[in-house]
Amino acid sequence: MLTYSSQASQLAKPTEKPWVLLLLCFIWLWPGILGHDPWKPDEPFVLAVAQSMLHSGNWLLPTLQGAPYLDNPPLYYWLAAGCIKLFSPWLLPAHDAARMATPMLMALSLLLAGMAGRELIGRRHGRSVVMILIGCIGLVEAGHQLTPTVASFAGFAAAFYALALTLRSPGLAGALLGAASVATFLGGSLMDLLLIWLAALMLPAFSGWRSKNYALTLLLALLVAVPSILVWPMLLARDYPAVYADWWANYALDQTSGFHRVRLFHDFGYYSLNALWFAFPAWPLAVWTLYRNRELHTPKLQLPLVFSVMIALFLTLSNRASITDAMPLLLPLSMLAAVELDNLRRGAAAFLNWFALMTFGLFGLLVWLGWAAMNYGWPQGLAGRAQYFSPFYQPHVSWWQASGALVATLVWLWALSRRNLRGRQAVTNWAAGLTLLWGLGLTLWLPWFDAAKSYRPVVENMQRKLPAEASCIATESRNKLALISWRYYAGIELLPFPTGETAPCDYWLVVRNSEEGVAEPGWQVLWTGHRPREQNMTFALLQRLPPLRQ
Repeated sequence: MLTYSSQASQLAKPTEKPWVLLLLCFIWLWPGILGHDPWKPDEPFVLAVAQSMLHSGNWLLPTLQGAPYLDNPPLYYWLAAGCIKLFSPWLLPAHDAARMATPMLMALSLLLAGMAGRELIGRRHGRSVVMILIGCIGLVEAGHQLTPTVASFAGFAAAFYALALTLRSPGLAGALLGAASVATFLGGSLMDLLLIWLAALMLPAFSGWRSKNYALTLLLALLVAVPSILVWPMLLARDYPAVYADWWANYALDQTSGFHRVRLFHDFGYYSLNALWFAFPAWPLAVWTLYRNRELHTPKLQLPLVFSVMIALFLTLSNRASITDAMPLLLPLSMLAAVELDNLRRGAAAFLNWFALMTFGLFGLLVWLGWAAMNYGWPQGLAGRAQYFSPFYQPHVSWWQASGALVATLVWLWALSRRNLRGRQAVTNWAAGLTLLWGLGLTLWLPWFDAAKSYRPVVENMQRKLPAEASCIATESRNKLALISWRYYAGIELLPFPTGETAPCDYWLVVRNSEEGVAEPGWQVLWTGHRPREQNMTFALLQRLPPLRQ
């Protein structure tokens, strides 16, 4: 007599076709990549650093406005600069060209995650890992930005696949783990690299990993990684010794894409609570897997579990609260979630499918209503809110985009109506729903978002008030965003000067919050402006008053 598990396995044979996964991944990669200006928090700075590399020819030291900028190692800046050189200006504007580095790295990450799933769980299960991963709510925003975080994520994915491969092909796994270590160091931080190797060293706690092949993998990885990792720091120390000393003291273990210097139990509740939405639906499916496999006797459970525990521990000990730091956690959780996906009970699969229909159906309807409101003024209540949050927006309708969005909506509704639903189909429908919602928002609403999030309208409004004779405009050197934005959008080179000193020009661009005010003795306010609803960063153009005659 067949057990419940074997019956479920037979009934739940995978029916999804490879082209469905490939098409869904391709669609998932692109919304939000093209067609908008650089948005905070990272994009203006990453773009400026990449352009600086191209203009100066200095690819060794990332710089911002001529000053060293080592918040992150240079890998992602190299890729962004290469994309600018390849695609701009003949095909794409610089910001869109630079952002092409993100889908390249995310596509590589998804491929590596799928290969790891196939290696650990079995044939066709790699698709499940990828479907769960792109269905994670937390990946969709960070995975479409111009940010070094995606380079670190790709390094983690490569390391995860290398360790999954080690039991079958230790030589290839060692070489890949070494390359992944280099990519993680140059794309993330030394702390990211330390996390990967601590997880690798913890695996021999399980008997299946205590073997000569595994030791060979780690040894080969060290032989590949150590010399390669040392190249960039040694060149930096040789050419810029003072910069290198500052980097090692302040950034090597404390970069914004990494886990930062640890502090015991800092804000434990932040990650534990935010992971509930950030890692959904991976975490409940992972819990289901662990419930059905309490003995943890196979590598397909041991590897992702060790990674999950180590990443969760580092997040708990982190000295800051930034949910994007939890991106690597999605990889092992998606792997665990895929192990028992085909054995998910029909009721749970139906609930996930119903929840996807209700959630994405409701928000998808709101996107369509918002699109009608911002462009046609109906419904009036939504039109008023749209104008309030993005007053610079001018109605813009692309019927090609609208037609594509309508077809995508109808296809998703048809997919949700399939019968004999199982875990794999429910996860596919969830991932498709999230992709649909993100795609609708970043096509139909993209001009509206851009008008609210870009600094281009602010800069252009200032230009209209700028006297024709103004040839020198100064701002404090701490106003990095203003220095970047005025140069990129208007070609205006603001003259930086130290805070507290007198402005060296007759025109002064000040940046204040709403409580500080912009008035200065001896200066006349010509213009003030800010992004919609952004009161903590108000810009003002001041003109020096002529001295009073005696």
